[in-house]
Amino acid sequence: MKRLAIEFSKAILAIVVLFAIFAGYGFFAERSAKKKAAAICASITPGQNPAPLRDQALADGASDFQTRWGKADGMDTLFITYVGLPPFSRHMCFVRAKDGKVVSAKLAYLD
Repeated sequence: MKRLAIEFSKAILAIVVLFAIFAGYGFFAERSAKKKAAAICASITPGQNPAPLRDQALADGASDFQTRWGKADGMDTLFITYVGLPPFSRHMCFVRAKDGKVVSAKLAYLD
């Protein structure tokens, strides 16, 4: 019985350690994604050339899969996406451009 209690305690300790590691990683990932999205959004100014923005974001660690150009409301749109705690937390800079110039850049968060 004593041996069973020791083995059970080891299993509980392992679960607690794994949870602590996951929580620590989650805190770091969230903070990093939020800072990066805010920094890239702050660096984008209206009137600048939007062409190199995706490559700059990818070089900074943005998600290759989720950082894409598209069209919405007659404007070119770029969702620069940094993933926080996977799989759902996404910190984004939403860039709108028209006629080869940035019109706006706004921070957004999807959970």
